[in-house]
Amino acid sequence: MKAELLQGFYLGNLLIEPLKRQVTGHGIAERMTPKAAEVLLQLANSPGSLVTREFLLKKVWGEGRGTPEALSSTVREIRNALHDSADNPSFIQTLPRRGYRLILEPQLLETHSTSTIIGISNAPGINEIGLFANLQQRGVLEAGLAYLLIGWLLIQIADVVFDQLFLPQWAGTFVTVLVIAGFPIVLALSWYLEFRDGRAVVDVGPNSRDPRRRFSRTYLSVVGALFLASIIVFSYDRVIGLPEDVVVANVAVTPEEEQLPIEPNSIAVLKFLNIDGSAQTEIFASGFAEEMINRLARLPSMSVASRGDAWSLGPTSSSVDVRRRLRVAYYVEGSVRLIGESLSVNVKLIDSMTGFQVTSRSFDESLEDFNQVQRDITNVAVANMRIALPPEEQSILNSMYEEADLDAYILYRRAKELYDRPRTIESVSDAIELYQQALTFDSDYAAAHAGLCNAYVELYGLSNSPDDIGEAETACSAALTANPRLHMVFAALGDLYRRTGRITEAEAAYDKALLINSHDVQAMAGLSEVYRRSQRLPEAEELLNAAIDTQPGNWRAISNLGAFLFTMGRYSEAADEYGKVVFLDPENFQARTNLGSALTMAGEFEMGRKVLEESLQIRPIQRTYSNLGVIYYYLGEFEKSVVTHQKAVDLTPGQGLLWLNLADSLHHAGHATEAAIAFQKARDISVNMLAVDSSDSEATVTLAWTQHMLGESQQALLTVEKGLDIDPEDPYGYYYDALIRYQTGDEEAALQSLQAALERGYPPGLLVAEPYLGEIRADERFHAIIVESID
Repeated sequence: MKAELLQGFYLGNLLIEPLKRQVTGHGIAERMTPKAAEVLLQLANSPGSLVTREFLLKKVWGEGRGTPEALSSTVREIRNALHDSADNPSFIQTLPRRGYRLILEPQLLETHSTSTIIGISNAPGINEIGLFANLQQRGVLEAGLAYLLIGWLLIQIADVVFDQLFLPQWAGTFVTVLVIAGFPIVLALSWYLEFRDGRAVVDVGPNSRDPRRRFSRTYLSVVGALFLASIIVFSYDRVIGLPEDVVVANVAVTPEEEQLPIEPNSIAVLKFLNIDGSAQTEIFASGFAEEMINRLARLPSMSVASRGDAWSLGPTSSSVDVRRRLRVAYYVEGSVRLIGESLSVNVKLIDSMTGFQVTSRSFDESLEDFNQVQRDITNVAVANMRIALPPEEQSILNSMYEEADLDAYILYRRAKELYDRPRTIESVSDAIELYQQALTFDSDYAAAHAGLCNAYVELYGLSNSPDDIGEAETACSAALTANPRLHMVFAALGDLYRRTGRITEAEAAYDKALLINSHDVQAMAGLSEVYRRSQRLPEAEELLNAAIDTQPGNWRAISNLGAFLFTMGRYSEAADEYGKVVFLDPENFQARTNLGSALTMAGEFEMGRKVLEESLQIRPIQRTYSNLGVIYYYLGEFEKSVVTHQKAVDLTPGQGLLWLNLADSLHHAGHATEAAIAFQKARDISVNMLAVDSSDSEATVTLAWTQHMLGESQQALLTVEKGLDIDPEDPYGYYYDALIRYQTGDEEAALQSLQAALERGYPPGLLVAEPYLGEIRADERFHAIIVESID
């Protein structure tokens, strides 16, 4: 192989950089996998000549390691990177059953100094092509779009941050004018810059060959435009002056605002201001506001903005902002301060249309009387909204209060805040300890018992320890005895029933929770899962969307929809939902892990790996390592997959699926003894899980695969059949059925199961890369069902 090719070469107008594994050109910027870069180098080393498939497999994959399918997949990847067509190729020609040929002669960098955009000898001149083509070729459109995006981000950051930093009004105006002034500049710069041989140069004529900068045209244009615009705007401000804000009286109401559809009995509760800034005051500030939202939301005659939406505004936001953003007729703002053993709370009910206070009340009470304060602030809001509650709603309002000991309440709020974060074994265990401490101060605190039940059910899902289910049953029973009127008690009970396979009882419990509080997102998500397991799929999805509509700012509601879509094999849609969660909470490591998983299953391996690695930087958890190990597995990097899966198992040794993934990687890495141990461990955990919930389809198919790999293939077929009876829409059930049948010699049945898995959303790319499928991947029938699923 010519060493010069490694430094880069041109194919037509495309620059190939093998060491960077990237392809760049006019409107093209693609990356390739290492194998794709190696195959392209081998072809470039013999341009115009046949390079046999056997030669490529030996050179790139090694003697006896590669497969024809892997080579075909790699060539498709190269064609995608080059934007080439197999039917009408411009770069790579397929010679059926023989190999491939590179059509063009590669041009080394040192011999390629003429621009491939404007000015080469045989290329059209500037005046010979249209304006749009000129703009596109010179990167003007790309630079303009990039500048608009960056400019929008700068304006948004200035709008949010400058007020927090108490910067003067002119600072925000300066940024806005700067962005506007820079737009024509970036268009001009991108027009006069040309990208040649990987360098940005000033386009002074068709024969220019003098590279001046190593920055890309877009980057240089945007940075240069902002720099020049800042000088121009600064000079303008010094000489003439930027426009200033003009204060006009009576601006509380505008014609646009009057046109907003605002219901008369709608209200929002902003987050209460923590005046002294202490952690204990924050417990009461957040707790009072959240409890007020929950109680008002239970009144059918009132429309209450979700916590996520309301708390996206500051505690002292203007009435104009509240009305425009939340579209409510009234809103509550408050402040909390602790002075020794005294609690000082100020609450204001404000008319969003006029900005005037409807009422303002201050409560200066002992900390011990916080229950009464919590009740009074809700009653003040309802009493002053000029609405008359029907008798049944007044009864609801009076029955929803639960008295709690002061110390128990503080510990309960700390536990709830911890539990509401992205969950790990450590965080859930810490929440359990706080709930238990709260109950030592108030053993009849139903909300704490319900929280404890929730936490134990969640811990079982993370550790698969049957003891956690026993603890959850005790906690739920205590919650039901303490207060059978709380919606959260029945939501927790529904989760317990669902986790243990009592689907009918779970549905009844969720219905009871929603009857008490129709806005209970936890109950809506649980009931949706009950519908899914009962094959009532449209109802399940509809309920999850209703939960998001109820609380648009609740990231967990959006994540629940993503999980449903993922389970149904709609991986691209799932990735969209998980992406929304990441947007709402960029530090949410669980959301990033889910996003990486969905991208991987959608065939976006590189993007999935990038997102998973970003998640590990925030916080390493077992699911992130496991999903990253799956990517290495399908890329054929089995040793790396073993190391990554081992990290997942070390973090959470009680999850059977983690042991199963580790076992598969060990098997293909050639560690037969260790693989058998891992398969046995996965089997034991699956058996324990089925003892808790015999209708757990995931545990059932996991058990089937471990039985097969441990030499019990006939029993495995019976077990996987049971799994498909439990959930006939589970693509993984058909996937494992296909693997078992193929390895037991029934290819026809295996192909039928593979087709069923694909029809239910299993990614075709993973089947093509699945090493367990062996030679069947070369079967024409296999190719046919793969192509059919893609079409």
